[in-house]
Amino acid sequence: MRRPLLLLLGLLLLHQGHCFEFVIDGEWEEEASEVQDHRQRHKRAILTSEEEEDFQAIRGDDITVKSYRVESRITSRFAHVTVRSSVVNSGSKAQSIGFNVQIPKQAFITNFTMNVNGITFVGSVKEKTVARNLYTQARARGKAAGIIRANSQDMETFKTEVHVPSGSNIEFELHYQEMMHRKLGHYEHNLYLQPGRLVPQFQVDVYIFEPKGISMVQTSNTLGQQFTELIKVVSTDNKAHIVFKPNLQQQRKCDNCTDSAIDGTFTVMYDVKRDSNAGELQVSDGHFVHFFAPTNLSPLPKNIVFVIDVSGSMWGVKMKQTVEAMQAILDDLTLDDQFSIIDFNHNVRCWSEDLVSGSSIQIADASNQGLIDSRSVSMIILVSDGDPTVGKTDHAIQKNVRKIMREEFSLFSLGIGFDVDFDFLERIAMENRGIAQRIYANHDAAEQLRTFYSQVSSPLLRRIAIQFPEDSVSEVTQNRFDKYFSGSELVVAGKVLPSESNTLTKLDTELVKHQHSFTGFARQMWAYITIKQLISDRATVLNGSCRPHMCASHPVDNDPHFIVHLPGSNMDVCFNIDSKPGHILNLVSDRGTGVVVNGQLISSKQVHNSKLSTYFGTISVDYQPDGVSVTITTDMIAMSDGSNNHSFTWAATAEITQDGVRINIVKNSHVIVTVNDNIQVMVLLHRVYKKHPVNVDFLGVYIPNDNQYSPVVHGLIGQFSREPEVNVFDIHEGADPLKKEATMEVKGNKLLVTRGWQKDYRRDTRQGSNVYCWFIHNSGKGFIDGHYTDYIVPDLHSFL
Repeated sequence: MRRPLLLLLGLLLLHQGHCFEFVIDGEWEEEASEVQDHRQRHKRAILTSEEEEDFQAIRGDDITVKSYRVESRITSRFAHVTVRSSVVNSGSKAQSIGFNVQIPKQAFITNFTMNVNGITFVGSVKEKTVARNLYTQARARGKAAGIIRANSQDMETFKTEVHVPSGSNIEFELHYQEMMHRKLGHYEHNLYLQPGRLVPQFQVDVYIFEPKGISMVQTSNTLGQQFTELIKVVSTDNKAHIVFKPNLQQQRKCDNCTDSAIDGTFTVMYDVKRDSNAGELQVSDGHFVHFFAPTNLSPLPKNIVFVIDVSGSMWGVKMKQTVEAMQAILDDLTLDDQFSIIDFNHNVRCWSEDLVSGSSIQIADASNQGLIDSRSVSMIILVSDGDPTVGKTDHAIQKNVRKIMREEFSLFSLGIGFDVDFDFLERIAMENRGIAQRIYANHDAAEQLRTFYSQVSSPLLRRIAIQFPEDSVSEVTQNRFDKYFSGSELVVAGKVLPSESNTLTKLDTELVKHQHSFTGFARQMWAYITIKQLISDRATVLNGSCRPHMCASHPVDNDPHFIVHLPGSNMDVCFNIDSKPGHILNLVSDRGTGVVVNGQLISSKQVHNSKLSTYFGTISVDYQPDGVSVTITTDMIAMSDGSNNHSFTWAATAEITQDGVRINIVKNSHVIVTVNDNIQVMVLLHRVYKKHPVNVDFLGVYIPNDNQYSPVVHGLIGQFSREPEVNVFDIHEGADPLKKEATMEVKGNKLLVTRGWQKDYRRDTRQGSNVYCWFIHNSGKGFIDGHYTDYIVPDLHSFL
């Protein structure tokens, strides 16, 4: 029997640092003598600091852990990991049993189930406030309930705890996925093994399949020398299997010990064969992934400014290790490199006002007065605990850094210590073309600093663009990169458009042949990269006068309001709706499915260039059969089912499910509303500078053209689910030499259209990507059915 298991977490990406929770809501039959006081049967699963130090995968006082298995399937750098454990409550009384898993910060949880005495509970995701309410309700109804909470600092620990009767059998199963990132010439896959007790059936399997071949595979054993000979590696040209299967005796700390010696990280490192510097293109399941890692290139010169935090919170061990690391880093500089050092607390001190040649490190008064090499790469490396103790707050610092950083500079943030404000350091790095990394002070911090520097010490390329034919791919992830470093890899993914003469080599047939390959890797990797990029853009402030837009497939967020993709004609068509602030426009009206989508217009603060611009300030999605309404503004997201109202801010990532409606909120970025798994609406949040004299915050709307509506669907966007026949001819030069003009024949009308391009801001909220389209004048007249005023409705929940 399978029953719903309510798992409460924000987005399934663990490293966002927000406190979302899982709730396990289920019940099973018990004998009357086993029924306990329900107030004692439920417990929050929050690990204390002492428990963190004594981490155990399975927790319980009198339990038997029958098995603990970890299986990882890596296909083309994408890993799907499954952790399974079978436990018995061997005690004479009911008790709480915990299941804890250490997970890489970049991983996504994809599923979690529990089987208790033959009843399977399946996971779903809720926002924190909803989670706690459901958990409380489950307790009040006397249901066996558990709550799972990710670590609020690093989001690296998955924890659950469930109260079960004596003799109960529990099986835990957790699935997560992550993308392998190449650093220093290899990929590294880490599995955290801390069972906390002896386990009769303990096994770890890592299966690797790389279509182009594996050039190297090895393991790094931090579990202890006694396990070195127990780790077996078998590899062929394109496959590898790593297995670790110690028996009970081999797990013991000593011959007569009852404690497990398995406590550490099981690491697999490997790299792949590469034919040329052009990269590796893999296509599977309608998606592609392009890996680009050229070699045999000469490093570019570097201009580096090291910015060292010497405030009070950095003194002691942190500063000692920072100085030690800096000595080694400076010794590594080449003759072509230039550098300087700045330290700061409440004051700022510059070791040299000018960049100094790397050959002059030992000469205190050396100064290089020459021009910076035009080929060089400029970087700022910040070492700090990210804890502003004097002067401006982190928000003000973030704003100031963004204002003064020029495009040719990248900022790399190194957060040192366990009390580091890593979220802050990561934000300022991501906003300024860099990355952030945490340095743990109770380990060899100096070595960690040197290792990080090694990753960025050899830039080989700058300002890279990876282009694909426009008629063969769509929804491509980030394809422009600021820098490429030796030993790393650039990855671009996207969807492959159908083509009669598709010459791309597909892997689907090959993947099916291999038992442990991950057949959905390309689709999953595309989704993984897309979500990661959307999250990284969540705090970006848009500049300029951007306006909201809508589309049927490939949306944009600049003039014009609407872009409709016509897949049959392989064409994008654009039009404005010049309506008034306060008007509510119907976008989708489908009485057949009971779905209606409306948007209310707001205006700019004042007239600009003789025009008062309009924007979407509110979007509503209603699902009539279940009476569920979702209203999205620039301030909040509200959901109502007719009797209960819930509201959520943009400040937290969450997933909420109510009947047939699922809401995915990505912090300060976007909301996706899904109805019955076949109709989807994405709303993108645009923030502007609060004191801007003209612009206001607004919303962009994105509606896929593969939504499954009924035949009676209509609306400004809904009508194009039935694609009109379009013919464009007589293309000629227009008044603007950059914009051609033509005649479009559609719906019995001949329209004068203008060729131009607009921006899609889903992937890159700052720059956007170009979408070329034919522009329809006069508020879409002749292209849309009727007149645009026919689509004005009286309220946000009205059908046409």
